[in-house]
Amino acid sequence: MVGSSRLATMTLVQGSLFLLLFILLFIFDHEGSFWAAALFFVILIGWHFYSAARITALNQRRKFRYLYIGIYLFLCTVMVWLTRGQEESPLWIVYFLPIILAASILTLRQTLGVCGAALVLFISHLPAAMFVNENLRAEVLPELLGFGIMFFLVGTLVQDFAQRHRRQLVQLELAEKNLREKERLASLGELAAGIAHEIRNPLGIISSSAQMLEVQNISDQDHQLLDIIQEEAIRLNGLITDFLFFGRRLEPQRELCDLAGLLSRQVESLQLAAEQRGVTLILNVKEPDCLVDIDTGMFQQVVLNLLLNALDATGQTGRVEVTLALDQNLIVLTVRDNGCGIATEDIGRIFDPFFTTKGHGTGLGLANSYKIIHSHGGDIKVISEPGVGTTMTVLLPTGER
Repeated sequence: MVGSSRLATMTLVQGSLFLLLFILLFIFDHEGSFWAAALFFVILIGWHFYSAARITALNQRRKFRYLYIGIYLFLCTVMVWLTRGQEESPLWIVYFLPIILAASILTLRQTLGVCGAALVLFISHLPAAMFVNENLRAEVLPELLGFGIMFFLVGTLVQDFAQRHRRQLVQLELAEKNLREKERLASLGELAAGIAHEIRNPLGIISSSAQMLEVQNISDQDHQLLDIIQEEAIRLNGLITDFLFFGRRLEPQRELCDLAGLLSRQVESLQLAAEQRGVTLILNVKEPDCLVDIDTGMFQQVVLNLLLNALDATGQTGRVEVTLALDQNLIVLTVRDNGCGIATEDIGRIFDPFFTTKGHGTGLGLANSYKIIHSHGGDIKVISEPGVGTTMTVLLPTGER
């Protein structure tokens, strides 16, 4: 909406400058029927301002664009016919008005078409003697060529300016929208973080009270209930921890890290869990000397999240393969499994906070991983097919080495 109004203002100002020139020409160099020309001149001015004010509607209802421009060309042609004398009308320059309007709302090809139509209409009002007389024709043809070049040049320049202006306005509106969204999320994040901290305190009291009760002489059934209380308190505390991590601004504490060694340690720590599930966990390091300047603790969390998700998605006798490689200017970390895969409609949501298709978990693991990777200037891609498996690919610029 903001972009359309600014574009309308731009078109209005450009056309108004031309109209001022037309008024001077009309007053000081007029031929033909004065009152009829004056009437059409007023109509033309009104149509120009009306069209400029309707640019927003024209951008939304494209089929009316050609109607507006066609009416504009018709009014310009009548105006020129009423003011012509023995030679061409001094107000031929009025054809620049529909060209400016077309350049403001149409594509380059369509604008060139309007320029061609304006040139044809301009030629149609020239006296026949200019074409019959050989001497006049020799003078007119170069002049017509100059007019044609001027029409197309103005149309091209204005269309290019309008196109760049539209792109800048779109970027500005997107930046404003993102800024408003970030401000809203920041306010919600501060509120949620405060609530989470307040929840943590009673959770600690509940957990410690349950531990104190366990040491007393109570029945087995009461012990089971106390165990449930502690398990749920631990689970809620983990959820709050993940949530607070997601809500805070990340500032990686970079240090030189052996990424291959980090992967080796993480894979080794999960080998027993993988064997218990019947899953084969494989590490394939194609770039053993991979030293990267990253936050080691954060990247351990990323790798752990990716591996746990892959193990959860893979059934018995499944396979999870972790690959570290170097591709031109990127360090490529790939976690591939042959598990159940991700539904097509869910792929675009897997990095959203609190989204999960599992019966357990907080839905913040991948969201936090995504945030960590982007805080290091990297990216994460996902390719998945239901029933075939999923491939998670972390891309880290080698500039971080």
